[in-house]
Amino acid sequence: MRRLVILGAGYGGLTLAKKLDSGSSQNKWDITLIDQRDYHLIQVRIHEVAANSIPASQAKIPLSDLLKHHKVQLIQAKITKIDPVRKGIHTSVGPLKYDRLVVALGSVADHRGIPGMKEHTYSLKDLEDAVAYRKAVVRAFREATAPEAEPLRKNDPRLTFAILGGGLTGTELAGEMVDFCKDLATKFPAARNAYRIVLAELTHHLLPELGPEVGDYAKEELRAKNVAVLTNTTVMEVEPGHIHLSSGKAINSNVICWTGGVHAPPLINESGFKTTKDGRIPVDAYLRAEDFEEVYALGDSASIHDSRNDKQVPLTGQYAELQAGYLAECFSKERPPEPYAPFSMGISVSLGRQEAVSLSGPLRLTGVPGRVVKDLSYTKHELGVRELIPTVPKLKLS
Repeated sequence: MRRLVILGAGYGGLTLAKKLDSGSSQNKWDITLIDQRDYHLIQVRIHEVAANSIPASQAKIPLSDLLKHHKVQLIQAKITKIDPVRKGIHTSVGPLKYDRLVVALGSVADHRGIPGMKEHTYSLKDLEDAVAYRKAVVRAFREATAPEAEPLRKNDPRLTFAILGGGLTGTELAGEMVDFCKDLATKFPAARNAYRIVLAELTHHLLPELGPEVGDYAKEELRAKNVAVLTNTTVMEVEPGHIHLSSGKAINSNVICWTGGVHAPPLINESGFKTTKDGRIPVDAYLRAEDFEEVYALGDSASIHDSRNDKQVPLTGQYAELQAGYLAECFSKERPPEPYAPFSMGISVSLGRQEAVSLSGPLRLTGVPGRVVKDLSYTKHELGVRELIPTVPKLKLS
């Protein structure tokens, strides 16, 4: 059998491995899945861990559980180099060869070269990031209300929590932080009128990937919850406790979170692939790397052009799962595949523990109904990867 190596056990890589190995004798691939973690991270729940809405354990599922009924070789290792010329992978536990490779390594935080951004902010790409941020928020409340601390004042910088980047992750974190800070103010009553949440976005609207109408709705909802939402805000430099803006003003904040962008892992560019500005592999209509016909890429590792709207396919878990399903079908057949055609099953954006905005085509649900749909999407993913439901159907809200 030919060896298929999949790099990354996120939404795309895990889905591809499981779909290709359905347990039938028709599988023509010897499948190896490599990830440095021993668990599948439910990335879309990172903001909930950061804001103490769910425990960290609820955002991960052991890979051994998910693959126990599959003939997939799981290697827990750090990937140190990809050699597409010699069809080899170098890892922390040794090298291996492949006949076909799928790069599904996700993304890392892109600090955009802003001075001090990497050194003085928290990111939200890993579970460890979320736990560290959560601890920093709790520590800020504890230290600011300690008996020996200076008296608190309204919008105290010691309890000002700045979130830089108003895309999906930043907007969802801001909504969850409203509830988290309310909880902490109950535990530390002296902080009740002193804390502040600031959400700053570079562009004219929050959620720029979803359009002005949705972004403006999210802005008004967050402002109604006393979140200070700043748009058209460019960060020039970050120092401990200070965010310097292009306007000459500054945000004084004790705990700063950067959610303003991602790029593909540097490993991809370092391995000799042709890459885009943000380090992703440009792929053709079959999700195949332009330079190497036996290398495919999906999810955040791939730059996929949608010819229907002349835009790049969004970097979300939903699209990665669907791309994995497409590749699984292609790899299991002998005939040439049809070109990949992206489509969306809808999207939900939480604006707090009890509400969200959910979109599916022209239909929009907000508030509690939107949150119900958001929670259903979480449940659907977990049941899907655990194979407690046979398929992941297209979500319709009508």
